[in-house]
Amino acid sequence: MFQITGAAQQDAWRRKALPAVERVRESVWSVPVPFPGNPMRYTLAYVVVTDRDCVVIDPGFDSDEGWRRLGAGLRTAGLGHSDVTAIVATHFHTDHLGLAKRLANASGAWIGLGADERRYISDYEDAAEEVLADQRRMATWGVPRDRVPEAAMSTTGLAELKGLADADVRLDDDQYLPVPGVQIRVQATPGHTPGHICLWDESAGLIFSGDHILPRISPNVSLEIRGMDNPLLHNLRSLQKLSGPSDYEACPAHEYRFRGLAERAKQLHEYAMERSAEVMNAVLNQASPTVWTVAKALTWSRGWDSLSGLQLRLALSETAAHLAYLRSQGEDIPVPGLALTVWAGSTE
Repeated sequence: MFQITGAAQQDAWRRKALPAVERVRESVWSVPVPFPGNPMRYTLAYVVVTDRDCVVIDPGFDSDEGWRRLGAGLRTAGLGHSDVTAIVATHFHTDHLGLAKRLANASGAWIGLGADERRYISDYEDAAEEVLADQRRMATWGVPRDRVPEAAMSTTGLAELKGLADADVRLDDDQYLPVPGVQIRVQATPGHTPGHICLWDESAGLIFSGDHILPRISPNVSLEIRGMDNPLLHNLRSLQKLSGPSDYEACPAHEYRFRGLAERAKQLHEYAMERSAEVMNAVLNQASPTVWTVAKALTWSRGWDSLSGLQLRLALSETAAHLAYLRSQGEDIPVPGLALTVWAGSTE
C-alpha cells in the first residue's frame, strides 16, 4: 500500500521550504541540497556511513549554498567533506552530479555512475554548432521562430553539462557498490536518462530511486538530440522491474520518502499510457501535427501558457518522446523531427 513516510519532508514540500536533515536509518541521513532557479527547489542527497567509509548519493547542484548545506548534513552525521570516500550519482544531471567534482577534490573520493550513463547531451565538439543543430531541430518541431532560442540548448547550459564530473567507477546492473560494510545493489533503470540507476540498500531496507520514481511528480522522459531513440519504451520497461520487496522504503532524490514502490511504479506506468493516448488523440485531430502543436494541445499542470525556458524545452522533449514511442508501436505518426537523435549509444 502506498504510504508517505517522510511526513516532515512532505510538509516542507507543501510549504515550499527546505526540509531538515533527517536520520533515515542508524547509518543513513537525508540531506537537502538547494537547486536554485528550478521548480524542484532541492535535491535530497543521502549520506551512508560505515565504520570505514562514507558514501554520498546524489550530492546535488554545485553552488556555495549547496556546498554549505551538504557540509552541514555531513556534520550531523559526525563527518566533514574530507571524510567522504565514495560518491555515487543516480544519473548525469546537474542537480545530482553537480557537487561531485568539488566533493571529490576535497576528499579524494571516487565517483560512480551507471555503466550506460554517458555525456549524451554534452557529447559535442563545438558548442556553437551544437546550439545551431538544436535550434534547427526545434524549428523542425514547429516551434515558432521567436521561441526557438528559448526552447533550444544554450552555450551556457552546454558548458554546465560539460563541466560535470566524469566517473572513476562504472556500476553494472546487479553489481554491489565496492564499499565494505554495506550491501547496496545497483539496478539499471534507463529512461529518465540512458544510464539511470537505482540503488537497493539491502542492509537498511531502502531504495535510493533517484528521479526514476518520485512520490507525486511524473519524472520527465525526453527525446534529446543525443539520447535514446525511444526513451519512453526504456522507461516503461524500467518501471516494470520495480516489484521488489514491499517493505522497502523509497528514498527519492526529490519531494519525500514513501513506501509502496511497486504500486507507485504501476501508477507511473498507467499515467504514461494515458498520456500517450492523449498525445495520439491530439495527432488524430490535427491536419499537420508537429511536436509544438501536439504539445500545445495537451494538459499541463501549470497550463501551456505558463511554460517557458527549460520547462518549455522539457515539455516539448517529453511530447516528442511519446510520439517516438507511439511510432515504435506501429502507430501512424506524421510528425517531423523524431529521428534527429545522433547519440552513438542509442540502441533499441
